[in-house]
Amino acid sequence: MLYRLDDIDCVSARGHSALGGALAIQAVWRYDRAVDMARLTDFHAALRRGTLGRVVAPALIPAAGDRWSARAEFGPIEVASAPIPRAELGEWIAQQARAELRTYGGPAWRLAVVDLDDGGSAVSLLSSHTIADGRAFCAAITAAVADEQIELDCRGDEFGPMRQLFSDLGAAAKRLVPTLGAVVLGVRLAAARRAEVRTDSGSDRDFRVPTVDATIPAELWRAAAQARGGTVTTLAVALMAEIAGESGRVDEQGRARMMMPVSTRTDGDERANALGAIEFEVADAPTDLAPLRALMKTKLAAEQVVPPVISMAVALPSGLYGVLARQAATDATRTVCSNLGTLDPAILEIDGSPAASITLGLINQGLNSRALLAARGGILHGVFFECAGDITVRINGFHPPALENADQLADLVQRVLARYDLKPAFR
Repeated sequence: MLYRLDDIDCVSARGHSALGGALAIQAVWRYDRAVDMARLTDFHAALRRGTLGRVVAPALIPAAGDRWSARAEFGPIEVASAPIPRAELGEWIAQQARAELRTYGGPAWRLAVVDLDDGGSAVSLLSSHTIADGRAFCAAITAAVADEQIELDCRGDEFGPMRQLFSDLGAAAKRLVPTLGAVVLGVRLAAARRAEVRTDSGSDRDFRVPTVDATIPAELWRAAAQARGGTVTTLAVALMAEIAGESGRVDEQGRARMMMPVSTRTDGDERANALGAIEFEVADAPTDLAPLRALMKTKLAAEQVVPPVISMAVALPSGLYGVLARQAATDATRTVCSNLGTLDPAILEIDGSPAASITLGLINQGLNSRALLAARGGILHGVFFECAGDITVRINGFHPPALENADQLADLVQRVLARYDLKPAFR
């Protein structure tokens, strides 16, 4: 088991701690029946015995990097006190997305269930992105369904204060070059902090980042992509690029600036976030997907390199993490497209039998007001995956004035997919 966090995980933990809200992943299962609570309780216990059973413990010397710990606090299954109308399910899901997560010490994830007044039900699992990226999160769920257990060998838990100090000193000494670079980065961030115009509008409990969940039969999605010279992934990117173009989320040349996370995970890889990324521009509505496919293939063939700023950031003083995180989160033209691939159908069976559907999405708890999100340049992020014969997509989008609410976003999704002869079913 990894002792220290990988640099990207460490920066993630500290950055979101500084901002006061986690970057999280939320899975939602919908049922046309009641949930089997006994089996869900077993699933909850199994999650604690898997990779989601670890949390982050702070280093005594920050430049050493934080460490993993199995000494975690876990929350109970949160059961709603009474059934709610199905029409209010969206608000319940949004409330769960705002639940407090503590990457340091825990609870770093929360499981909740609600009954609906028509006999149905829903389950939400919200997890800090720092302890698992999308694929690791899904793998942890399917492992818990199978009741697989791993040995969380977090040896630092057994260290006394002096041994921990010497361990941190040794780790910090090995990071001399990044630490020297952190001095320069720290000076720049300190100057940026003095010049910052902060948007402090407070949390708006009525505000929800506009979100749509939609499904399309995988057979139809694949056929639409192949007929235009593309792949399942190419079509997902094309959808996001067209939504960006129609909402005005483009650069000065009118191009959609795309960023797609790429998994760098290998067999036995214990990193929480094993991710690189490719970035490219899409100039026109890509009805012919072949050129876009070729461009993405070239980008994917290049080696995925972690930016040097990540290694330097580990050695930053804690007071500068908020500045770094705000800078990284501020972009008025970037569009993100995350493809989780094909999921194991067992992910539907957290209570022993398949759910009617599952959706997965990214939650940024720090974006809790219109004013703050507008100051950060808005957002356009899509998560795609295939499971049990369907392509499921969750898109978060806010880019005034063209894109300010879920109705506008749903209309955009529907109109763009119609160009590919696809009709989504919205959840």
